[in-house]
Amino acid sequence: MKFTNVPGLEQLKTKLIQSVDGGKLPHAQLFLGQQGSGKLLLAFALTQYLYCTNKQPKDSCGECSSCRKISAHTHPDVHYSYPVINPGTSTKKPISTDFIEQWRLINKERIFFNIADWVSLTAKDESKQPNIYREETRSIISKLSLKPYEGEAKTLIIWMPEYLKTESNVLLKLIEEPPQKTYFILVAEDSDELLTTITSRTQLIKIPRYTEEDTANYLKEKYNLEHQKATQIGYLSEGDFRQATELVESVEDNFGSLFREWMVACYTNNLIKCYEIADHITKQGRLQSQLFLTNGLSILRESLLYKMVDNYTIKAEKEQQDFIKKFSITLNATCIEKSYEQINEVIYHIKRNANGKLALFHLSLNLRYNFVRK
Repeated sequence: MKFTNVPGLEQLKTKLIQSVDGGKLPHAQLFLGQQGSGKLLLAFALTQYLYCTNKQPKDSCGECSSCRKISAHTHPDVHYSYPVINPGTSTKKPISTDFIEQWRLINKERIFFNIADWVSLTAKDESKQPNIYREETRSIISKLSLKPYEGEAKTLIIWMPEYLKTESNVLLKLIEEPPQKTYFILVAEDSDELLTTITSRTQLIKIPRYTEEDTANYLKEKYNLEHQKATQIGYLSEGDFRQATELVESVEDNFGSLFREWMVACYTNNLIKCYEIADHITKQGRLQSQLFLTNGLSILRESLLYKMVDNYTIKAEKEQQDFIKKFSITLNATCIEKSYEQINEVIYHIKRNANGKLALFHLSLNLRYNFVRK
């Protein structure tokens, strides 16, 4: 992964390149950014530049042996740690190297992915909670105690260190006093889930979210989307490239149409239809449930703006605009805001492994009281 392959983030790229060139690269860094922010790509690009044997003025060459191996995630001095799910078939808990082929595969097939994508690829039972187990921390200590095989340094990239929990205590001394020429790059999304003992020992680098314009330009270049479509998705995804690509690649899942059906079912008090829709959505997976509800939030937001702002231009696909106009009449402003809060709360709980079907059906029961019936 070259820096030029990472969308945007030019100031950060320059800063990281200068730190390597000046011999001032911190031994432990925390790349913190929301889902779809490019933080993992930036970690890969930094690592590749660090090991490149034919550095260019502002990037790695991408062609030397080190660059090719790091790009393929096969360099013997670059190690990866990430959450895994214990299949429960033995008393020995899994470690990251047990899933290295899947790690290479997902990084090859998807530029932006999240923990739900990773669990879906590696686990038979997606309801189980992924973890970075004590066995993993012991494996890390063992790997980093060895001398480098090919380069002068060893690097450990920990993706989603939020899942370390108390196991991180084993690594504290290693991070605080690492072997010579050893680098740690932690790539995280939620600072509240990280132990302060970890954050206090790393240099924080905040990865900013992409702008709507960044997202639209990326989608136009990658998928050759027309300007209006790319702009709409850029608006809906709110700087999340993971969600933006999902919106393009999800076979158009037509969540807008399904959301309209759901709202009609709530309005008419058709609880059987509400249950069927909840069942249909949750069968597609936790991520799709979140995406469905997130799209619903965008419809509510546009409805509220159309209702409250004179001559407001609705930012939505053409087939959605008529529904949004009618929806803004059916709900008053207070009820739109209340519905928005209720949906947002369910998204929060689904992210944290709540039963999706029950959550969606219970949400249907709450939403039906928000409609203004004449």
